[in-house]
Amino acid sequence: MLQANQLRELFDYDQGNLIRKHATRGYDAGRLITRKNDQGYLVTTINRKTYRVHHLVWLYFNGELPEQLDHINRIRDDNRIENLRPCVIYQNSGNCVARVHKYKGVTFDKRNQKWRAQIGVQYKNIALGRFKTIEEAALAYNKAALDYFGEFAVLNEVESCVQ
Repeated sequence: MLQANQLRELFDYDQGNLIRKHATRGYDAGRLITRKNDQGYLVTTINRKTYRVHHLVWLYFNGELPEQLDHINRIRDDNRIENLRPCVIYQNSGNCVARVHKYKGVTFDKRNQKWRAQIGVQYKNIALGRFKTIEEAALAYNKAALDYFGEFAVLNEVESCVQ
């Protein structure tokens, strides 16, 4: 298991970047880690094991490798220590953006001609109801997101105020 003192012997930290202290096979001293995996996270290999850089930054400062870390600003290669926070997997999944419609957690139900709000929590979808407007559904999602994810919630920015 990689230890913080071993990591500090290999790398210097500067504004979210890990910089190699010594030349290793294929890498010059002073080189930043720039390799990304297919999810967009910076990664490097140490002793034949691949690590995500944000986990290494956490280890560098806190002396432990967490199971889950969240990028507060949701930018996967922004590994500044102040942008990282430990979490559990369902909190981390709460900190992502909409993929289908303008608002996260909202889809259109063609059969009922209404907007449906739902939220995913610990691998389960929870129905929040059907609404006449997309904004009402987005606000319902926001309320549930705050209840389930707290500070990890990513809220919809609703353009028109609905009561």
